[in-house]
Amino acid sequence: MIWAILVGNTRAVAGLLKDGKVLKRLVVPTDSLRSDQGARDWAALLGKLARTEGSVVASVVPFLDRRIQKALLRSLGRAPLFLTHRNAGVKVGLTRPSEAGADRLANALAARELFGSPSIVVDFGTGTTFDVVDAKGSYRGGAILPGPGTALRALKQFTAKIPLVPFAKVSRALGRGTAEAVRSGVYFGAVGATREILARLRRELGRKAPAIATGGWCEAFRGTGLFSRVDRDLTLKGLEIAWKIQRDKKG
Repeated sequence: MIWAILVGNTRAVAGLLKDGKVLKRLVVPTDSLRSDQGARDWAALLGKLARTEGSVVASVVPFLDRRIQKALLRSLGRAPLFLTHRNAGVKVGLTRPSEAGADRLANALAARELFGSPSIVVDFGTGTTFDVVDAKGSYRGGAILPGPGTALRALKQFTAKIPLVPFAKVSRALGRGTAEAVRSGVYFGAVGATREILARLRRELGRKAPAIATGGWCEAFRGTGLFSRVDRDLTLKGLEIAWKIQRDKKG
């Protein structure tokens, strides 16, 4: 068993994985890891929940990395593997490979290993990211747009009368009040944007490619016909695969 940890802009998700199955999950606000004590308390809880072979981290919040590394080493007794373009187990076909986010590399690796190549992962989080794996199994980049929650917060922040509305799947486009209209616009806007970007990515790939949805908002897009699979744990599974690749290299 290992701890696979995704440190996102909003949440830090730790999954206890064994052979692709998530046995336990601990989700905390990323802000709770900003202090040394907060990081130590979080890592200590992970240590109490399970004894593991190790841990692997995909972080998109670089200034927290050192603090998290020290806390995990102290509580788990082993330094965590931080995923980068150098150790992700997938070739990165970007102009600047170092720009590839660790979460996106984990998504690409999981998609390649679990669903084959080519494939596309759509990760619905703080930002909605599209991660493309080409026919040769290489990560080729993709697209990024604001996530549903981010869009809702922006409407609240930059308008005088629109309230903060929780994101939810809706069935009607015609909103009969401001809150309903906001939910409709953000939800169907996300569906439409996803459909358009997927279509363009497939044209540019020159072939069909299954799409897999993941991320905190992914369940809202189940049943839309856009995805071959909806798996909120895809990133964690990719992290476990990357950890095993590095373990096997070491013998």
